[in-house]
Amino acid sequence: MEDTLASDPRIGKILQGRYRILERVAAGGMGVVYRGERLELGRAVAIKFLHGWVAEDPSTQKRFRIEAQAMSQLSHPCCVSIIDFGVEGGAPFMVMDFITGATLRSRVQAGGPLSVKQALSIVRQVLAGLAHAHERGIVHRDIKPDNIVLTEVTGLGAQVRILDFGLARLRDTATSLTLGMPVGTPSYMAPEQIRGEEVDARTDLYSVGVLLFELLTGQKPFNGERSAAVMLQHQEAPPPSLGSVLPGAGFSQPLEALVAKAMAKEPGNRFQAAADFAAALEALPEVAVTPAPTPVPTPPAPRPLDAGVVSAPAPSGAPVSARRGKRALLGMGAVGLLLVGGGAVLLWPEARTEPPVSSPQPATVKPATAPEPPPAGPEKKEAAGGPSPTVTPEQLPGIEQIERWVRDGRRDQALRALGQLRAKYPTSAYAPFLEGQVNFDNLRWVDGLASYGAAIRNNPDYRSEPTLIRDLIRCLVSDRFHTKCGEFLVREVGAPAAPLLEEAARADEYANVRTRAARLLPKVAQQKR
Repeated sequence: MEDTLASDPRIGKILQGRYRILERVAAGGMGVVYRGERLELGRAVAIKFLHGWVAEDPSTQKRFRIEAQAMSQLSHPCCVSIIDFGVEGGAPFMVMDFITGATLRSRVQAGGPLSVKQALSIVRQVLAGLAHAHERGIVHRDIKPDNIVLTEVTGLGAQVRILDFGLARLRDTATSLTLGMPVGTPSYMAPEQIRGEEVDARTDLYSVGVLLFELLTGQKPFNGERSAAVMLQHQEAPPPSLGSVLPGAGFSQPLEALVAKAMAKEPGNRFQAAADFAAALEALPEVAVTPAPTPVPTPPAPRPLDAGVVSAPAPSGAPVSARRGKRALLGMGAVGLLLVGGGAVLLWPEARTEPPVSSPQPATVKPATAPEPPPAGPEKKEAAGGPSPTVTPEQLPGIEQIERWVRDGRRDQALRALGQLRAKYPTSAYAPFLEGQVNFDNLRWVDGLASYGAAIRNNPDYRSEPTLIRDLIRCLVSDRFHTKCGEFLVREVGAPAAPLLEEAARADEYANVRTRAARLLPKVAQQKR
């Protein structure tokens, strides 16, 4: 649309009796944004008029309505929702709340890398908004700093809002008809998106991984003079480590592993849901040692006449069982809204992090020579940091190599090999036990429960295995799956879980785990050995 859009008689007819345009505040790839007012209510709004190609193509008009209806269903403080839309007089438009703020892009350009605490606070909020959208079948497709806005609210700290939900898909639908290629921002596109394949929630999570990498290092993981070179790297090149880009920053190994998993080439190797990603963030040692949230500084608020202007985009340029999870903080806090460029902005309080309480590390099961089928009874061994293992692992073909893969974080190779072992040795208990550890480390709670169930069926002595029990207790942090894990503790494990549940109820670092463990304790104590 041209700058003279506001004076177009068609637009005046559309807005008559409902809105009036006050000033032009931004322009971007999808259209032009104006500050307006909802008549009678005196409510400030942002009115986004989309470019002419949306109106010219009937199929894109239909897509526009579908996407706008979907976006209007978003009701999360981290998401921009649509309060009105239409295609009248040949001019598609959207109406959203008008707010002032600064893009995350301008924040990074102004201050360089963020602290780990600041970066994780922002990404947690982004994941919260995406979880809400993904539950409603909406994939953003263009997560990047330019589509995330920060604002500062007194008493709440930095707040985040994700802009332009659905518009990337709308743009992709229209341009792919003529260009034969997907549309997105090359520096943040997932491999399957670049190849033009079907995308889903995991595509957004890849982009969040790239975003987190950039927030922590001040640089994108892949750079090149041409977009084609960047897209090729996303498809083929392993992402660099955080430490290699910013030496001396002291990034922990769990944080490095988390970012690498988020940017895995294959969707199946990434986090499978935003809630899983958020839970992994909460389990990081950087989060556990944080005594209290600190507001993320943002650039000064824009002058009144510049309100809502978005900055122009910058050029692209340990054993498994020892890991711990934490509740994904996806709830709502106090909210305020603002609109920048093409959408509104969230005002969301940072989640409170409780001080950590040290607890013993789980024991590591060591391989030992023993014949197949599984051993008939337990063999006690000493293990540093907690109770001894209660069973002797079977000496299965290739098991030592699989254990090395698990220790090295090569979980997909380990799972494939364990699946083959289970098929060849269906009475083995150690293979599904080790498989359960890998699944729990991946936060695949349901798969982990199935694996641990098979281990106990093949050898009931695994009911007393500390690693298995601790993984089940770790699952209590999940608001979605804690019931299943609790039922498994009561039904399949029973009394042997009582000592570790008592320990968790007394001293676990997460309040919801303490509460849930306390509720389960009398139930498991009543079960017979």
